[in-house]
Amino acid sequence: MRTEQQIEILGKLWDTLDVVHQEQHSQILEILATKIKAAIRQVERVHRKFPDKDGNPQVNRLKYAMIKGDIDTAIRGLETWQRNFDPSWYLMLRIANPVIDRELAREPDDKSEKNETLSTARNVRSSLEAGRGHHASVFLGSEELVSAHRRNIPFSTAEVMQRSAKSSKTYIVDSVPCLPEVRVQVLTEDVRDLARVLRAVDPKTFGLLQCRGVVKVLNEKNQTPGSFDFIFSVPSTLMKPRSLRHILLLPDTNISLTSRFRVAQQLAQSVSYVHTCKFVHKSIRPDTVLVFENEQSTLAASFLLGFEKFRTAARGTLRAGDCAWEKDLYRHPRRQGLKPEDEYTMQHDIYSLGVCLLEIGLWESLVLYEGEPSPSPLIAEATTGDKDEAKRAALLKQHLVYLAETKLPSRMGDAYTNVVINCLTCLDEENQDFGNQAEFEDDDGVLIGVRYIEKV
Repeated sequence: MRTEQQIEILGKLWDTLDVVHQEQHSQILEILATKIKAAIRQVERVHRKFPDKDGNPQVNRLKYAMIKGDIDTAIRGLETWQRNFDPSWYLMLRIANPVIDRELAREPDDKSEKNETLSTARNVRSSLEAGRGHHASVFLGSEELVSAHRRNIPFSTAEVMQRSAKSSKTYIVDSVPCLPEVRVQVLTEDVRDLARVLRAVDPKTFGLLQCRGVVKVLNEKNQTPGSFDFIFSVPSTLMKPRSLRHILLLPDTNISLTSRFRVAQQLAQSVSYVHTCKFVHKSIRPDTVLVFENEQSTLAASFLLGFEKFRTAARGTLRAGDCAWEKDLYRHPRRQGLKPEDEYTMQHDIYSLGVCLLEIGLWESLVLYEGEPSPSPLIAEATTGDKDEAKRAALLKQHLVYLAETKLPSRMGDAYTNVVINCLTCLDEENQDFGNQAEFEDDDGVLIGVRYIEKV
């Protein structure tokens, strides 16, 4: 029902899409047609030859028991297709066209569960439009934090919070510092807009936790904001959050390859939706990824947090950095140091994703924490090889590509390896997928998202 409604809306919005976006959807829909035909064949195999007295198909229970595995596989195939379709479908929300607003505002006659997707899309679309419509304030009173019990999550930028010692419900707190070089008013507006978007998201679809609100933490001396604490709700079926860094520092070698692939896919999906929501993250690394357990898996779901340096994609960059090498590791060579050379673009987030995917593929952390952060043996020589910082950064990038080329194929396969290399070289001029900036200069910033979905 969800798929049916999404495709119905897609048909009405087809003429508003760029040709490249149309081609991507055409390919995705061809795959759906194939999977639906396969699912129908499996279902028809268990139908009895003659229907019941009301004309409905009758099920051969014995045959069903024999081929249930095949039917389950067909269902999983459709669920996988839905996850692959969603990012491209939600990317339409970036397009500035009144036809989209008109179609999303239209209420269908059938008031069924399928309208949850439409409601989510409508809320996200509304939150993306600054100053459009009525928005309830996202800012919460300081009392939300005064009596709360908070504890650190090891190797993470976030904390677990319970509103009282007796409360069983947990939240995640993620703090965005108000740095001296950032104008408070500008940061406040960005925090407000990000919180509005994150309040509208569906965690399962977007790979982003739903924001309950934001608390301004004031400096005691001058009562100006010292930080903004985002408070996120945790889905009821999930528990025991750990940072991806913690998991990679103490890797369980018995974890299935399927589970590791799922962590990689969910992280790539999270980055896609951050960009769909018109933000750049700027701090993608294992420390800003939380992984939760459920009753079936210790790697059940992962979410991207750590919005400490985020900004809207359209807002100018300060080109302000730091000299923390363990953070520079995840930054493109031209974005490292106190004064990065390049303005920040979405491709820089893609590069950071590539380093994280490399670590997930290797299933070990490239940063060790025995006292001060130190490079793992895999990259130690590349981090100290040249006194010139720019040359050393370029050599480290080359070394990361080398690690991907030599160590990932046997562990994760050629397709995964190619994605990692593509991310790490996404700003190289010779990169045919992302290297030509002129290809992505559309008004709505959709083309870079289309290419990302296609290639990553």
